[in-house]
Amino acid sequence: MTTKWLVVLSAATVLWGSCEACGVDLYDEGVMPVLELKFAQTNWYALLTSNYQSKTDIAATLTVDGVVYEGVGVRFRGNTSYQMTANSQKKSFNISIDYTLPDQRLMGYKTLNLLNCNNDATFMREVLYSNTCRRQVPSAKANFVRLVINGENWGVYANVQQLNAQFLNDWFPSNKGTQWRGDGMGAMGGGNTGGGATPGGGGVTPIRRSAGEVGMAEGGGGVTAGVAALTWQGTNVAAYQSAYELKSTHQADPWTSLIHTCDVLNNTPLAQLADKVESVLDVDGALWLCAFEIIFEDDDGYVNKRGSDYGLYYEPETGQMHLMQYDGNESMSTANWSIFYRADDSAVPIMYRLMAIPKYRQRYLAHVRTILNDYFTPDLLNARIDAYRALIEAEVKADTKKLYTTQAFDSGVTALKSFVQNRRASLLANAEVNRQSPVIYSVDQEVTETKTGQSVLVTARLGTAVAVSGVQLYVAPGPFALFSPEPMVDQGVQTLDGVSQRVYSLALGDYPPGTVLRYYVEAASADSAGTVAYSPQGAQHEVYSHLVTYPHAAFSRIVINEVMAKNVAVIVDPQGEYDDWIELKNIGDQAVDLAGMYLSDSPDKPLKWEFPEGTVLGPGQYLLVWADEDGQDEPGLHANFRLSAQGETIWLFDTLANGHVLLDSVTIDRLAGDQSCARYPDGTGFMEVSSVPTPLAANAEPLGTGVN
Repeated sequence: MTTKWLVVLSAATVLWGSCEACGVDLYDEGVMPVLELKFAQTNWYALLTSNYQSKTDIAATLTVDGVVYEGVGVRFRGNTSYQMTANSQKKSFNISIDYTLPDQRLMGYKTLNLLNCNNDATFMREVLYSNTCRRQVPSAKANFVRLVINGENWGVYANVQQLNAQFLNDWFPSNKGTQWRGDGMGAMGGGNTGGGATPGGGGVTPIRRSAGEVGMAEGGGGVTAGVAALTWQGTNVAAYQSAYELKSTHQADPWTSLIHTCDVLNNTPLAQLADKVESVLDVDGALWLCAFEIIFEDDDGYVNKRGSDYGLYYEPETGQMHLMQYDGNESMSTANWSIFYRADDSAVPIMYRLMAIPKYRQRYLAHVRTILNDYFTPDLLNARIDAYRALIEAEVKADTKKLYTTQAFDSGVTALKSFVQNRRASLLANAEVNRQSPVIYSVDQEVTETKTGQSVLVTARLGTAVAVSGVQLYVAPGPFALFSPEPMVDQGVQTLDGVSQRVYSLALGDYPPGTVLRYYVEAASADSAGTVAYSPQGAQHEVYSHLVTYPHAAFSRIVINEVMAKNVAVIVDPQGEYDDWIELKNIGDQAVDLAGMYLSDSPDKPLKWEFPEGTVLGPGQYLLVWADEDGQDEPGLHANFRLSAQGETIWLFDTLANGHVLLDSVTIDRLAGDQSCARYPDGTGFMEVSSVPTPLAANAEPLGTGVN
């Protein structure tokens, strides 16, 4: 499940880049920040060199855009980028912003990875590839920075996001699962090789190399034996511990889920695999990742290295394992891989096993077409390459420590453009890639209120040029539910605006309020392969969704009147803390008993925090609820959730006796410190951002924020 909950509220194209709404992110591709490090020691380089093996930081001061960050930790990082640059001072750096100050962050981030772009004279491969992958799969944000150390220019670096808990929160519902890095350099081990490939058998599935492949040395930067590619290594935990680097976990037994995934993926009979594998593996996400790696010819990833330098995350909310793109500096090679590269290699089971199942093969090919048509085009990528060049070229030329010459930079940029042109032409020449797929013109929904919730009629309109064998609606009723297909009903051919369209529809059942309904459409052609197309094209990462809403009260005397999501110094709670708060007001002429009403910040958990007995609000009175996650604190009313200063929606629901109807809801925009979002006129107007918060008092007129 990616991008938080795998939900987009429409099928709109995801923005390419790393800009946050209403602000500039550290990883904004359009700027090149200057990072200035200052070490107290004059022999800092020798200290970092001696600390390389132990990964021990030394303290430094970091300055970015005039802001000083004291006591950051610095060390050299990387394997080949360090070992292969022995005669150069331009090493890769890891910077821990929170090294001596645990709460210190740089624009919200606590770890920086500055890469020297070894094997890439253009400096661009990692940034271009990672940001393109982010359109569909969990991948790091990346941009360029210029590094200065003790006043000396250290030149251009790729600034690549750390795959840590913060990254996991960006892509998944939480970071409460387990994260690994596929290493693949460990010894095989794990039982005898004669046992069967079944749970408890203690055996290891024999690994067959691709046809015509020459054996390569295991370890170092070479192709691995596949031990960390989700292959079956028996039931001995030690075999997996030597192959996968455990990065973080919140599970008492993190290895069981990984071993179970490998068991199902490798040992389930092929005829039964499609019925079982999606319960343990995000198959769609894995197919997207393999498609990106193969199209971009990522030399250092899951497919080519057989499970080296990629990420894995076990998501406890769904029970699925997810693959994450990691380390893309060796992408865009010139090996001219087949689009089914390693589909004949049992050491790469995602390709080897899933490509043998027709529906997964066609899903993979649909994703390949989407990448080739929407992301991997000369017009699009050349524009990105030109923009990067304009941004960094002057600094690359001025960089006296760079690993390659300026001439190599110039020729490398030309080579990148040639790669895109030639690679795309080669892949489009593949007969399976070049098949005609159905055209889905539109997908519409019609919502009908029922006694207990809502029903949704989904209609898909297709072109008639390509014959269709069937259309399916993949549905997931809930944020963590897995998708399951339901056949749509053929309603025949209709003409709309003079265009003939074949219409399919399906009425989805009666869903209770609060249900987050996610869905997408798959249309299969009537050709021998069953070529498929999706709407949205980015499914399953990008899907349609509908929130089944609660009935609205005709009138509510209690309204959400003012909200503060970043209380720096406005008002303290009864415990003396500057916590977020929500202000309610009774705009009626009678007292209202709030006991049994609910506040929530989550549509799928509408009854999140209940007002306790004895909470009565008189006419014209105000009431503060502290949104501090301290639900049991006394005195005062303390909700069991916090507010996000990046934007938030808050709901107020009535009591059970009144059917939990929705009394009021407000959506706030991004708020700066000590700004509030308040109704003006007080109690009745629209919510507006205000620089004059008025807790427990009538709202003042907003002062020049200009934000509604």
